[in-house]
Amino acid sequence: MVDGAPAAAVAGPDELGRGGPRPAPLPPELTNYRYAVGFLAAGPLASRFGSHTVMSVGLCTAAVTTLLAAFPSTLLLELIARAGQGCAAAAFAPAAFTYIAENIDPRQRLLALSCLTSGFLGAAAVVPVAAQVIAVAAGWRAVFVLGAGALAVAAVVVVVFVPRARAIGHPRGARLFGVLVTILGRWRLVALFGASATFLGGYVSVFTTISLVGPPSVAGNPEALQVLRLITVPALLVIPFLGRVLRRWRPARRGAAALGVAAMSVAAGSVSSDYLVGLSIAVLLLVAAISATASAIVESLLVQVRPEETGGATALYGSFTFLGASAGPALASVVSPWGFRIGMLAAAIWLAIGAGLILVSSAGAGARRSIQHGTEGAVSSLR
Repeated sequence: MVDGAPAAAVAGPDELGRGGPRPAPLPPELTNYRYAVGFLAAGPLASRFGSHTVMSVGLCTAAVTTLLAAFPSTLLLELIARAGQGCAAAAFAPAAFTYIAENIDPRQRLLALSCLTSGFLGAAAVVPVAAQVIAVAAGWRAVFVLGAGALAVAAVVVVVFVPRARAIGHPRGARLFGVLVTILGRWRLVALFGASATFLGGYVSVFTTISLVGPPSVAGNPEALQVLRLITVPALLVIPFLGRVLRRWRPARRGAAALGVAAMSVAAGSVSSDYLVGLSIAVLLLVAAISATASAIVESLLVQVRPEETGGATALYGSFTFLGASAGPALASVVSPWGFRIGMLAAAIWLAIGAGLILVSSAGAGARRSIQHGTEGAVSSLR
């Protein structure tokens, strides 16, 4: 879900190690757009052909395209390989969300979703560091080769150890992608998608602000910024184990509260430009809250869509999330001339807007039964 390894790998042999001439790095916005497009395609396909099939094929394709990207012959072929890599890698997340919705007991769904979203966010912190180490030791091409191997192993794990489940709904023809239009016609779901664009966008905006105008010990220092990211990993490991506590609240209320905590922590961090410890605590709370928000939004989506719409809903969720991630650096760049405090407060406002959108999406919906699960027991565990 996060293009950390390739992004680090293309920094070049002079900065990262051996490997000879390498392709120019792809802009972050293009990376996020690849994922957004990949999500839109993979979600409906997961509903049509089965989430297990899409996960398996997506991982295999990502492994092949990642390996091809390690040996570019022309810029055009490199761009094609990287575009295919992003779209194929993006197939995993919506298919995995669909698999959880269709096959995991509702009482265990929060744990599964929390593990998945925490894993994605954890990869954003760990993978770039691992790529940096590998590139320095063996050259930038080694990052792609080892990444391809890791993806191949993941594909084998899915094929061998993840039980295959029957696809639900089987939309065909124009209905396969027409479901996206149908979903976008429901304002409650659109509000949730809007909230999805804020939490990852706010996260990226915060780290972009810190890198541009943050404390002198971090701003302009990629190594220090990576350390700041790494200290958030323990929070991501804790969130999945708080399921029993988090399940006491309905997904929408939980997501709004978590995003509110994220906004307040960023606002508090805005006064920490001279106190790295205070900023570290604020970032730790931000990432923990975002992890809780992500799973809550997915849960809120799943209880509002029909079984055949699950893939489309998770596809739109992922697409909006990465479109927000593309807007995050732009927001930070626009407000950075006003300094660190204004940049952090702008990100906090963005996160607060997301919390408000989640609340709007749930207005008057507390007593509504789940269309997807159709049982009071399932609904009570989610709501």
